[in-house]
Formats: sequence, structure tokens, C-alpha cells
Amino acid sequence: MRNIFDEYLAGNPEVLDFFAGAPQDLFTKAPHPGALDEGLVQAIQEYQARLGGQPPVLSCGDAVVVTGQQPALFAGPLYTIYKAVTVIRLARKIEAAFRVRCVPMFWLAADDHDFEEARTAHFLSRTHEPFAATYAPEETVQGRSMYFVPLEDTLHKLVNEVVDKTAGSEFKEGVVAFLHDALSCSASLADWSGRILARLFQGTGLTLFAPHIPAARELAREALEPEIAEPLRNTRLINETGMRLEKLGFARQLAKSDNECNFFLQMGGRRRKVLFEKNRFHLPEEGIECSVEDMLALLRTSPERFSPNVALRCIVQQRLFSPAAYVAGPGEVAYWAQFKPVFERYGCAMPVVYPRARAVLTTLKLNKLRQHYGFGLDDLAAGRDILVQRALRHIARDPARETLARRRDEVQRALRRLTEDLKEQNLQAASMAQGLERRIEAGLDRLDRALILGDAAKRTAVEKHVARLCNELMPFRKPQERVYTVFAFLFEYGWDLIPRLLQALDIESFRTHEVEL
Repeated sequence: MRNIFDEYLAGNPEVLDFFAGAPQDLFTKAPHPGALDEGLVQAIQEYQARLGGQPPVLSCGDAVVVTGQQPALFAGPLYTIYKAVTVIRLARKIEAAFRVRCVPMFWLAADDHDFEEARTAHFLSRTHEPFAATYAPEETVQGRSMYFVPLEDTLHKLVNEVVDKTAGSEFKEGVVAFLHDALSCSASLADWSGRILARLFQGTGLTLFAPHIPAARELAREALEPEIAEPLRNTRLINETGMRLEKLGFARQLAKSDNECNFFLQMGGRRRKVLFEKNRFHLPEEGIECSVEDMLALLRTSPERFSPNVALRCIVQQRLFSPAAYVAGPGEVAYWAQFKPVFERYGCAMPVVYPRARAVLTTLKLNKLRQHYGFGLDDLAAGRDILVQRALRHIARDPARETLARRRDEVQRALRRLTEDLKEQNLQAASMAQGLERRIEAGLDRLDRALILGDAAKRTAVEKHVARLCNELMPFRKPQERVYTVFAFLFEYGWDLIPRLLQALDIESFRTHEVEL
């Protein structure tokens, strides 16, 4: 099956037709900023100040580039950090190229209610083993948006458990003190994530925004009203575009039910899905239904109870900030391919979808191990048994294996000649010779493996090294950036890790960067 992200990076015109253009198009002309609402600007400044960050220098005529991610325990996986780094570097590049002020903005998706995804963070132990830290509040939080998920005292205990298991340096004490202080000052999981991001990116110009800010809810009504007044039109557009992608050989990223609306409604502190059937809205989890007129009236009087889904959020974002670009991960790039008709329906300019930087954090020691065994980064996604055998073969200097390799060629050539000669004389005998060739080949493989694995001490050392490489660089056979939180590295390298990433990551190269710490 074709890959949308890879072909988008390659500039395939067939794929670019689903977007505003190629990523590089962002640098061909100056952005045309919209007029930011003055009340919203003030509210964002106050919000960032509450998070302990420096109030952003944000004015009504600024150009904007946006990225975003849902709040999560310890600020979530590393790719959240790489999104922020990319949007900061992107804003600086636009400013330098066009001499216009450009604000890097992080949309903290506090509306999100997927607590299962947000509740766990992964770290590396002192013995280089991955382990999970999971928040298990006593209070039921199922269905709550992240700005409604409370922080219980058990989180302080969880931080201390993580500290006890992880390595560190002279920086660790200060980082841990910040985590406890930020927890004590925060009212929700969204607050804690926001405070962490504010501290990590202080002095960079990154502006934090959360959609539950009252001024933003008021302004979002303009995007929600058409979705309520003409239900399911956006759903049809998204599904039709998905079918177009499928006909081209791509996997559809968003497959919505025909009766599924593109907004949620808060009920008793919980975010509820809304369906539309038989000319009425339904909230199946609440057993409630209402008319279009009643839902519009509720939007006018209580906009704080409404939140867009992933598709409509891009329209709200565009209406609020008119961003020139949205910085997205590979999965996001793929589902943004279904949004262009929704932008057209609303008469909004679709922003350039700009791929975030991808990276792996490594060390000199790890790189020497990889070089010693001949491993590339992608190789580490293979099973460990396969990697151990490959490593042993790569470093083997065994006279017996060298003899086997030399004689093996002679045996294989002789067997092939035997089979070819018999084909002209006796086909049954030739077939038996082919079977003999396969059996001898398998036997030679077994002999080679036995020679490789014969040195138990060497094998044990290689297994240990392979485990460490996999655990640190490709944990659970997944990219490092999708597993570990930034605090797995901050404990050892301190707050200066972020300036190092800002300098090391080249946002115009969409390969995976190797950052040696």
C-alpha cells in the first residue's frame, strides 16, 4: 500500500493535490497574517503567565505558525518536544526570509479526552531497561477533557518512584524540584503539561494556547455554527476524500460514521460524542436528543461546552490565527490529506502542512557500539535474536568459519553441477539432487550458527550490547521519539538539552536526525 507521508515528502503531484502545496512552498512568498482578536491576544498572554512562562509578545498583525499535541504525563513522548522545536525554528526562518514578525504557537489540545493515551510515560532505568510510569487517579476521569483531569497527591509519589529508578547527574535535583513545584501549582493534567512546556521553552518565543480559554470558545462559535446548522456535510466531505485516497492506493486515515458530527459536547464534566439522525442530534452516552434549533441556542448561550473534533479543529485554528503553516507528525500529515474540502467549504485558506523534525538521541558510546556491530538505526527494529546473530557474524574472526565459508562455495558449486548434469539424463534423479542441495544448505547454515554461538562469553556480551542499543534507541521496536519522555534525558543532561536540540535539528531535512549528547 502506498504511503501518503513518504510521497508527500517526495513531492508527488498526485498527493500534493490533497494539500495546500509542498512544504517548501512556505518559503516562496511572505505569509499574509490575519487580524488576531485583541481580546484573544490578551487572554493568551494571561494564560501563559499563569503557567509560569514569560507572557508572549503577541500583537494583532503577527504572522503565526502552529503545532499542537494533547497534554500527557511528563509532557508526553519526545515527538511533542520535536514539534515545538520545529515550529520555533520555522518561525525564525520565516522572519529572516521575509522580515515579518512570525509567532511560533503551540496548541495544547486540552479538550482531548483520551486519558488512556495520556496517563503513561516511559523512562530508562539505571540498568538501561525501559519502564513505564502510569498515573492511576482514585477519582474516575473516563471521558474527561485533560483540563478536567485532576492531579492527585499520588503523582508526587510517582515522580519520586521515577527518580529512584533513573540515572542522573548534577542537573537531576533541580529538574525534579521543578516537577514537584509545577505539580503543586497546577489544577489539571493540562496545566501540568503547559507548565512543563513553558519551562522547557522559556526564552524561545514559543506561545502556548489552550482552546478552553473563554475568549477562544467565544470566537470558535463561528466555526461551529455551520457544523450544527448543516450537520454531517463535513463528515461527507471527509469520507469522500478518504475514498478518493483509497482509489489511489492509500489507506484512509479518518473513516467517520455517516451519522457522526464533528464536535463534542461537555456533559457533567465529560466530553460526549454527538450523532445526527432523523433530523435530531443525539448524545448516545447520555440518552439525550435535541433539535438543530436547540443545539444552536445552546451554542449561543454556553459556547464553553462545545469543542471541535480533529477535523473541525483545523478550521477553528485557522479562524483564530490564520496560520501560514501547521507543523505535523507523519500520522497527522496523512489525515490532513482529507481536510482540504472542509477548508474550501468554510472559505478558509488551508495552511501548509509542514513535517516536524524527527530525531533520535544517542551518545558516543552507543554510536561506537552500533559501528562495532555494523548496525544502522533502522536495523534495530529487527528482533533481538536476529540482531545478535548479525552482530556475531559481523565481528567473527573464526578460522573454522573462514574454512566453512571457503569450502561451502565448493560444495554448492558441485551440487549445482550435479543437478544440471542429471537434468539431461534423469529428471527424477535431478529432482532428488535438488532436495539434497537444499538439505545440505540447511545443514551448512546450522553448522555456521553453531560456530557463531559456540563462544558463550562472547554471545553474552553481544546480547547485552544489543539489548542496550535496542532499549535506548528503538525501545519495543518503535522509534525512540514515540516512547520516551524528554525527562528520561533531562535528568542526565539538564535544561540545556532544549537549546542543544534547537541548534542541532535541521527542519529543512526530513530525515531522522541523530543527536549525539
